Amino acid sequence: MKVKLLVCLAAVVLCGCKKENVTAQNITEKLYVTIGEETRSVTMEDNVGTRALMAALQTENITYVAHDYGNFEKVGALGQSFPTADNQVTTSAGDLVLYNGNSICIFYSSNSWSYTRIGKLDNMSADEVRQFVNAGGGDVTVTLSLQPIYTGIGEHSSDKPNHGPAYTITGQIAPEGYKGIVIHDGKKRIQR
Repeated sequence: MKVKLLVCLAAVVLCGCKKENVTAQNITEKLYVTIGEETRSVTMEDNVGTRALMAALQTENITYVAHDYGNFEKVGALGQSFPTADNQVTTSAGDLVLYNGNSICIFYSSNSWSYTRIGKLDNMSADEVRQFVNAGGGDVTVTLSLQPIYTGIGEHSSDKPNHGPAYTITGQIAPEGYKGIVIHDGKKRIQR
């Protein structure tokens, strides 16, 4: 009886580990956060909450409204719950955490609490983070995605001077007569 129990327990542990390893291999390294017309990348932590969030984002982007809280974070409810791996942490500007399994906090100052770390905004100073999240400036709409969201694309106008080739969004020189999104003179445009 004890042997059967140990064999069953070992099978459960091994199955759980095998499933966990498959999930971990499928995690995406970057998350993208868009507020207004600006999109920033996030280097992700690897934990159960992050993996569940990334799996949900494979289906569709998550958009929510975030508000200032405690003069140190923007927080907003995601509309769904994710598993947590809470640890006592001290945050700094740019940290993203999952709070109570159903809210994301983007910190623009420091706080200590028990959170599930999601990741950190890439290459941003504390002042840049405060500006990005509109710290102290009221509610913002936040979109989480697996791909960058490009905004502010203008119309291509033929009366503008041509200072070099236009490039497709894949980085190739746009052939003559190309229709679609191009990068020209450092700006994104729709070429018709």
